[in-house]
Amino acid sequence: MKKTIQNFSFATFAIAAMIVTGCKKEDNPIPPTFSPDIVSVVEGNVATVAIMAGVEPFTVQSTSSSIATAAVSGKTITITGVAEGNVSITVTGGDGASAKLAVVVAKKAANAPALSTTAVELDEEGGTATVTISGGTPGFTATSNHPNIATVLVSGTTVTVTGHSMGTTLVTVKGSDNASATFAVSVKGEQIFFGPGNTQLGDGKKSFYINKSHTIKKGIYTMVGWIYVTEGATLTIEPGTIIKGTDYNWDGIKSATGSSLVIKMGAKIMAEGTREEPIVFTSNKPKGQRQATDWGGVIILGKARNNQGLMMIEGGVDAPHGGDDDDDNSGIMRYCRLEFGGYPYALDNEINGLTFGSVGRGTTIEYIQVSYAGDDSFEWFGGSVNCKYLVAYHGWDDEFDTDNGFSGKLQFLLSVRDPKIGDQSNSNGFESDNNATGATQTPFTTAVFSNVTIIGPMGQDPNFNNYDIMYSNPPLSPYITGYNWGTTTEASFPIRTGIFQAAMQIRRNSRMSCFNSVLTGFPVGLMIVPGDAGSGSTANYGAGSHK
Repeated sequence: MKKTIQNFSFATFAIAAMIVTGCKKEDNPIPPTFSPDIVSVVEGNVATVAIMAGVEPFTVQSTSSSIATAAVSGKTITITGVAEGNVSITVTGGDGASAKLAVVVAKKAANAPALSTTAVELDEEGGTATVTISGGTPGFTATSNHPNIATVLVSGTTVTVTGHSMGTTLVTVKGSDNASATFAVSVKGEQIFFGPGNTQLGDGKKSFYINKSHTIKKGIYTMVGWIYVTEGATLTIEPGTIIKGTDYNWDGIKSATGSSLVIKMGAKIMAEGTREEPIVFTSNKPKGQRQATDWGGVIILGKARNNQGLMMIEGGVDAPHGGDDDDDNSGIMRYCRLEFGGYPYALDNEINGLTFGSVGRGTTIEYIQVSYAGDDSFEWFGGSVNCKYLVAYHGWDDEFDTDNGFSGKLQFLLSVRDPKIGDQSNSNGFESDNNATGATQTPFTTAVFSNVTIIGPMGQDPNFNNYDIMYSNPPLSPYITGYNWGTTTEASFPIRTGIFQAAMQIRRNSRMSCFNSVLTGFPVGLMIVPGDAGSGSTANYGAGSHK
């Protein structure tokens, strides 16, 4: 983010932007870090700074209150400019470690609006407050830095603020001559962050429920347990945020469930990353030690149609999905990466990298990469959501799995397999069923895939052999080992290695279609399976009813 710093040498001051002073209250103190770490504020205006690391509770101390004052609430510092000049704010954590925040106060414009307050606190989400403007040039406008947290409306010389999500935002009021003043808005709500530095998402129990809308500001967080976003709530995640999944409980003991983010029916996720700042869901383990099954995954559930009615999502998650609204909107995921997930909740009942249950076409899913998932990379159980620009990289089981009457359109997809990672159920590029029994229940699975490239294991390694320890006869040293991830995991039901099967397996009355695509490197290209109980896929394609 570019910052305007007036009457000051940035090069000189940047060196002193953060000076860790340290303390010996604990063996390993955590110095606070900030975003931004240099603040520019106009006389009479306020600025807010997020504390990204450190141990609560925090205290703040300005080196010159005649230039700028500071106050702290939780992990948010509010700085008020008093007079032109430069000042440092010392921020000290609960463990005694401290760091300094650089502040530059610029001179106030002659015609800047004068506000009745520099800080507004709303007791709860949905609350309102007013701020009165005096002075300045009429024709006032106001904007909120984080409209997901609070929105503003100007009428004459009155600014009305409405809170939407727990957090802090900055409101800028401008006159028609563009001279401006700012005030901070803090919206209270339910607590969703816990632990050291207030960076643990969820209280660590098996199930944690987010019942009100929240905005997760850019930062690094650790998710513990199953996090449910409930009906009516929206979880907004800012670009550049990293959320690390775990496989342990709040007390550090190995979990039987892993951690997952579940967007329930009627809830929304707004995870809009950018090319430059994607949103990343990953393992909390150190680099080089991460592997599939380190955590659960992301699960989105909606109210669109499937062919089973109201049904439970797989993976042991306590959340149903299904309805009759194919236009249902579960939010937006764009420019997100999910890696090292796919937790084995029970035998043959795993959580996928990214799972959709009856998600409607009002939802936007674009530019998503799932890597090293311990089960399928992407799976759709019913629903009508359309998706673009999906990447499945080095997954364990199937790449794109469609079931229970999924009817969405998917375009511009890429899959790349690791030759040494295959599943005991036989890994495919596509796997498509109408339902588990192949019954002729409607809506049929009629997903349409276009512009897909699937790169299988064959040809990537001249030593590739399609066998693991279960399939070699006589027993040989297996080629497909899954890097022994399945044998080293502490889960009750570890993932198991197997062999590769088909680039596209269609069975059990599925009527999916695929156009303008390249599928290569699998033992079998297209497998339309006859003989499954109730299977009508062979007849469907013979009659052309898949179109």
